[in-house]
Amino acid sequence: MLHFRYYSVTAQGQKKRGIIMASSLEEVRHRLAERGEYLLRYREQSHYRRFFYSRNESHLEEICIHFKEMSQAGIPLLDILDSIKQSSPSIHLKDVFENIYYLVENGASLSEAMSYFPQVFNHVFVGIIRAAEISGELVEAFDQLAIFLKEQQKFKVKIIQSLRYPLLLLGMILLLISILSVFVVPEIQTLISSFGHELPLSTRILVFVSDKFFLIISSLCLLLGGGIGVLFCLSHLSQKIRIECHQVILRMPFIGRLFKEMQVLLFFQIFAILHQNKINLFECFANARLSLTNLFIKQKLSEVSEKIKRGHNLPDAFKGDDFFDLYLSRMLKIGIQTGKLDPCLHCITQHYRHTIDQKIGKLLAYLEPIGLLIIGGIMFWIVSAVFIPLYEQLIGLDL
Repeated sequence: MLHFRYYSVTAQGQKKRGIIMASSLEEVRHRLAERGEYLLRYREQSHYRRFFYSRNESHLEEICIHFKEMSQAGIPLLDILDSIKQSSPSIHLKDVFENIYYLVENGASLSEAMSYFPQVFNHVFVGIIRAAEISGELVEAFDQLAIFLKEQQKFKVKIIQSLRYPLLLLGMILLLISILSVFVVPEIQTLISSFGHELPLSTRILVFVSDKFFLIISSLCLLLGGGIGVLFCLSHLSQKIRIECHQVILRMPFIGRLFKEMQVLLFFQIFAILHQNKINLFECFANARLSLTNLFIKQKLSEVSEKIKRGHNLPDAFKGDDFFDLYLSRMLKIGIQTGKLDPCLHCITQHYRHTIDQKIGKLLAYLEPIGLLIIGGIMFWIVSAVFIPLYEQLIGLDL
């Protein structure tokens, strides 16, 4: 299938544009003619620019709920796709579902049609739908996906809300220093210099920082940006360096542990959904692993997967690696022994979600007083740097 970006016009003179999948240009003209549109111009999309859609999880959640409710009502698949196409809030998603409708109408399965749009429906989404088509539990699959996407959105909102205060505090600190450096300190510097005395150390440091403030900030930004750029280039030249960089992130105090737990939570959330849809253990492991971003954790999970292939059971494979918490192997062992792995996977995800919430709460509890101490320290430093020379001058006048 080829992908064409087209520009068309209707009989009423309304101009339209979009992306359409077709085997040839003639098929593009035919499909547009069926919709009452005339092709004005087109451009075949190159491979790397085929579908530049941002993945909006709230839209995907709505689509999953729509699929579930209409499937429960016994509405045929093509009618469901047409309804989603018509009601989609995004012009990009309308193009996607128009092409999915066309593919399904011409004999493709729903999962096969969705697999043409990896930036909208990732490998996990497609894998769950494919398994549900085989088992005949499509309604249950869309319900699980809707719940998962909703939880992901809530989690992201919580992270953003948690970062809002620290970022605001950092902005206030930088704004305070900038205002003092540009407007206040130069005037005070002129006044203090007129005294003719040697300035104390705190005042000399304040004057230096005021004079070189923007140079210091730009130098720090340049060094930070250059360091990140060098690491980025090296990581793309060598997979080993990239893995080591990701390992360094996990070793960072507090943040590294938090990020590790977030990645493990994501892995077991996806693993649980795939397992509930009767996908075999190795496929569950592989698909859930691909959803992670940290290469070091992915490498550790690959080692666990290799142990399972060599004959170890699931709990022992996790237990043999000190990187993963002992809680994981214990819960998995209970699930395997009782034959109730799905409830145990749910307990694991709930445990990590609760742990992450607690750590974020602690982080915010520490950041507030630390931020106030920093602002107070800056103000004390500036006040002392200004008033010590004034005090010395007053003492000199009394004498």
